Amino acid sequence: MTHTSIPSILLTHWRVWSLMGAAGLIFALLIAMLTPRVYSSTARVLITQPNVAGLDPYTATKSTERIASTLSELVHTTTFFDNATAQAKSFDVSFFPTDEHLRRKAWNKAIETAATPGTGIMTIKAYHPDRAQARVLVEAVARELAVEAPNFFGYSARVQVIDAPLPSRWFARPAFFADALFGLLVGLFAGVAWVLGSPKVSRRE
Repeated sequence: MTHTSIPSILLTHWRVWSLMGAAGLIFALLIAMLTPRVYSSTARVLITQPNVAGLDPYTATKSTERIASTLSELVHTTTFFDNATAQAKSFDVSFFPTDEHLRRKAWNKAIETAATPGTGIMTIKAYHPDRAQARVLVEAVARELAVEAPNFFGYSARVQVIDAPLPSRWFARPAFFADALFGLLVGLFAGVAWVLGSPKVSRRE
């Protein structure tokens, strides 16, 4: 089987790889339908160092990025979880499992953070089956970040909310389109690999 014969082989056996692609798409959609639907709430904070003197803009930017990176990791710690949920009075903490391993896994899944390079802006997302609870949770995380930043980096570090929490209109998870596309691509790849690697096809060619 030569390289030039590959397109003709795929064209001849198009039913195989197209059916496997469709099967992958359907399977991914079925899994997505069985996944609990959750909403998201997004807030953005600005990390600054207003009292730091003698730093050139590049060094100041890198310092802010380092703070943002550290705070992003801090969000997923047990101490941060305890402090954030304790101050969120209207949040139902029973949403998280009592088992420590399961609770950490659920917390990491419920909160996402992303820092925009060179800006000092951090985006925080909270996920929850209830839209209102997602908003309460992301507000608590943003407030706790403002409290913890000076404790870890001194009073020169400041975190302030620049975009108030914005709940999603529709559920954020599962992402049906992305899941379906992934299933389709995996199915197509498996189908093509099976067609090209099948001994019967190789001998026939």
